[in-house]
Amino acid sequence: MPHRFGKPGNDAQGNERVIDFNEVRAQRLDEKRRKTERIFFKHLLSVYSVLGNSEMCPIELVDISEHGCSFQVPYDPARPWPKDLNEVPLRLYFSQDTYLEIHVKIQNSRPAIERNTSFMRYGCSIDQTTGSYNAYQQFVRFLELYSEHSHKDLGDVTVFYL
Repeated sequence: MPHRFGKPGNDAQGNERVIDFNEVRAQRLDEKRRKTERIFFKHLLSVYSVLGNSEMCPIELVDISEHGCSFQVPYDPARPWPKDLNEVPLRLYFSQDTYLEIHVKIQNSRPAIERNTSFMRYGCSIDQTTGSYNAYQQFVRFLELYSEHSHKDLGDVTVFYL
């Protein structure tokens, strides 16, 4: 007889619901990964799209994976994103003067509202044939592993300076 822990629950049809702990763990890790990504994207990484030959436009990464990414740009009717632009080079700046360039192909777009600001959000596939793809892939893997193994500093350890 299987052991059951916690309160038994029922689904909409009245059947008993069994909790899959692996699924719950995977959901929590995914939430932690997204939170970690947001910290990296907002505080440690600057990302720009290159429009034309000389114009760079700041963008905000929303999500990344080895095969794709999504980003958003504030909606500005005076300066709309070029509609005919399907393939875009993105620069991921890790410092003021060094960046990793990846090339993306826009697959879809949709409006979004976040923090009372209108954005256009774009879903993209990553060009895996560029020389920089391997470095990008390792960066994504680092983010995944970092989010899985990182810990929140609770301030419970005293730091002594010499």
